[in-house]
Amino acid sequence: MFQTRLFLFLFFLLLLIGCSPKTSELVVAKYGDNVVKLGEYEKFYSRNIGGLDAAKKATQQEREDFLNLLMKYKLKLQDATDKNLLADPEIVQELNEYRTSLASTFMLEKELVEPSLKKLYKRTTEEIRASHILFRVDMTSSPEDTLKAYTKAMEIIDRVNKGEDFGKLAFEFSEDPSAKENSGDLYYFSSGQLVPEFEDAVYGMKVGEISQKPVRTAFGYHIIKATDRQPAKGSIRIRHIMARFNSQQPDSADSASAYSRIVEVLDSLKSGSDFHAIAVSKSEDGGSSTNGGDLGFFSRRRWVQPFDEAAFKLKAGEISNIVRTPYGFHILKCEEQKPLQTFEEMKPEIQRTFQSQRYTSAYNDYIANMKKSFYFSIDENVANLFVSELDSTNTTNDSAWDATVTDDIRKMILIKVGTQSLNIDSVINMLTNRQDFRDTPLKKHDLMKRFERIGDLALLAENSKNLETRFPDFKSLMQEYQDGVVLYKAEQLEVWNKLNISDTLIHEFFNNNRERFKFPGRVDYSEIYATSDSVAAEIMNKLQAGESFEKLADQYNEEPQLIASKGAHGLKSIEEDEFAKMCWDMEIGWISQPIFTEDGGYSILKVNLKEPSRVKTFEEAGVEVSNAFQEYQQKRLETEWLEKIKTKYPVQLFPEQLQKAFTDPAK
Repeated sequence: MFQTRLFLFLFFLLLLIGCSPKTSELVVAKYGDNVVKLGEYEKFYSRNIGGLDAAKKATQQEREDFLNLLMKYKLKLQDATDKNLLADPEIVQELNEYRTSLASTFMLEKELVEPSLKKLYKRTTEEIRASHILFRVDMTSSPEDTLKAYTKAMEIIDRVNKGEDFGKLAFEFSEDPSAKENSGDLYYFSSGQLVPEFEDAVYGMKVGEISQKPVRTAFGYHIIKATDRQPAKGSIRIRHIMARFNSQQPDSADSASAYSRIVEVLDSLKSGSDFHAIAVSKSEDGGSSTNGGDLGFFSRRRWVQPFDEAAFKLKAGEISNIVRTPYGFHILKCEEQKPLQTFEEMKPEIQRTFQSQRYTSAYNDYIANMKKSFYFSIDENVANLFVSELDSTNTTNDSAWDATVTDDIRKMILIKVGTQSLNIDSVINMLTNRQDFRDTPLKKHDLMKRFERIGDLALLAENSKNLETRFPDFKSLMQEYQDGVVLYKAEQLEVWNKLNISDTLIHEFFNNNRERFKFPGRVDYSEIYATSDSVAAEIMNKLQAGESFEKLADQYNEEPQLIASKGAHGLKSIEEDEFAKMCWDMEIGWISQPIFTEDGGYSILKVNLKEPSRVKTFEEAGVEVSNAFQEYQQKRLETEWLEKIKTKYPVQLFPEQLQKAFTDPAK
């Protein structure tokens, strides 16, 4: 019986949960037949207040105040829609221009930059060890020399494939000088540490695999062998103790002496001596010994290979055996290990690497793919006809530079991209009006570069045609901008264009609101400023002896502005000036004791005049009353406008629902 009741209880509970609306679907306001749901309210509010965390902390009153603002915004937009302002030619042009500008930037960010950054980050999560054999050839080398280097590389690939040892071939044939010492081993590396072409090739290889075609970089042709792949180590914090060689080419005696010193250190550590203390007293690395040998955190390839290799084998707390480098012998201690940073943490660094090393190549590949997708073509015959009509001694900055181009040629199609066809006339228009095309020489070489760039722009425009469908974020950005444009236009029509401002109306407003335009209590005082207490004391002695404050102000002031004004400040508000506030409590003619100031000097004040609070004259109110009248008129017109909209779209608010805002865990 109990189980049956429990089952029924759970069944009805689930039924109720299933029937209740999601929190985001709750209606917080209505205007006419339109509704504002809590989810939409939350999105607007969190964006305006500075994020979700700030929104969650908002009081009920703050939430209700924002709901009122949101309703004004919605009503104005509705009125703009009713007026069909989106059909206004000026708005259409502005939205088209904005979309063209935004679409290219947005599309490149989403389809080129972001995927590239994520790809590079993924590579940083893995480190690769590789060897190579290099045949040097410059990017400017002749075709004959380039072919010769390529042929050599292919011959070596064939020998490797037949079973010859890669390291021996690298030692014998590689034109990388380090191959004589490392047989072509490049040690471990990660993304961004080698040239892009080499990195791209090796990250596509399996361990033990050898590139079957030479890889071309700025250094020449490489034959690559991937020798290991493993998860990236992140960064480590190492201390070390060093016994330094006395020369860059240590002889056996120098080496033996350094070795005996480091063995003595190792024995002390094995006996329980403190690593930090030994590093301070014994390490011969002047840069780190005072810090107990601490080298801080570093990642792969920061130090020479023997040191790096030993360091990254250690776990936190472990001490290495003796490690030899070209500089001496070392003992290492791993203090701490840090995992690889997240994508967001590394993004700025990856972005810098991408922009400096890879953007141009990635952009060219992106454009090349679009050219295939949209059947891009430039008609070279039409280009030649166009160029032949121009004066090659001129540029696009010269007046009437295109006057010699016939109407027939102007109608010819130069560029085809998908559904677009750009004729010579439209190309002339771009060459004339785009800032980045100004002063282009009217020579074929220079103009063909411009045609390619115009083609790029046409490709980006073609690819952006369905951007709103592919990227909802872009649709939202365009919607926000569109709302802003039509709202501005609606406010122009209903408020700004109807403002009626005249001297008569401003005077009338002033006379009806005189109490709004008041001077607070004000004090006219003078000041002597001295930088030291001894000078301030000397001034006070002279004042007490009867010398003139004005004379002493002219003689002793050490602050440029006070020197220029001979210490006079004129009337200052006691609400805005701290010294004026002090002087308000003093009698006219009184002189203060030296006052210690924030900048370490001393000020002596004299009260010249005190004026109680009073209403300003119209002339004294000046700009203040003009601004207040304009604000008054603006608010009046806005209120009238909103009330007129509300007669068509009655408003209902449900502020109690705002208590549930930002509480839905499903969001």
